[in-house]
Amino acid sequence: MKSVTVWAGGIVLLVAAWGVTQIPAGQELTESSFVQSVHVGDRAVGRQMAVTVTDVAAAERISDEVGWAADGAWVVVDLSVEAVNTEEGAVLGLATLLIDGDTYRASERPVSLLGKALQVGVPKTGSVAFELPAGMRDGTAVIRFTVSDRDWRLDSVVEFTVDLGSLRWDDERELAPLAGGGV
Repeated sequence: MKSVTVWAGGIVLLVAAWGVTQIPAGQELTESSFVQSVHVGDRAVGRQMAVTVTDVAAAERISDEVGWAADGAWVVVDLSVEAVNTEEGAVLGLATLLIDGDTYRASERPVSLLGKALQVGVPKTGSVAFELPAGMRDGTAVIRFTVSDRDWRLDSVVEFTVDLGSLRWDDERELAPLAGGGV
C-alpha cells in the first residue's frame, strides 16, 4: 500500500512539473532589469557601475559650474559613480525619475554626470538634475540609474525612492562640480 502511495505521489509531482513548464514566462519576467534598491548613503554595485547617492534636494533655480542656470521645479541628486570591472561602455547613460506613471529623464542642459565615462576604482562625483512640471512638489518618486541610455532590459539598475513632499525646496542650488575619475 505504501509503494502505491509513493508511486501515485511521484506521478502527481511529475504531472505538476510538466504543467509548470507549459506556462510561458511573461515578457516582464524575461526582459526585466536586475534592480538594486538603495537609500541615500548606500552603495549599490551593478554589472558595470557602482553608485552611491549622497544627497537629494529640490530647488526653484539651478546653476552649474560654467554659469548655466534655469528656473523651474528641479530635483537634484548628488552622487558618486564608478566603473566596476571594465571601462569599456561604462558611462552613466540614463537617469530617470518616475512619479505617478510619468517618466522624466535627467536634463542634459547643465554640466552633470549624465553621459560621463566612468573609470574602474576611481569614483567620479557630481550631480544630475530632473526638471519637473511646475507645481509638482508632492508624491513618491523613484529615481533610477543605469549605464545604457537605449536598452536597459537585462542590465543592472540602481534605484531609490524619495518623497518629494519631504524635500526642502531651496530658492537656488548649484549642481556639484564634477570631480574625480580623471575629470
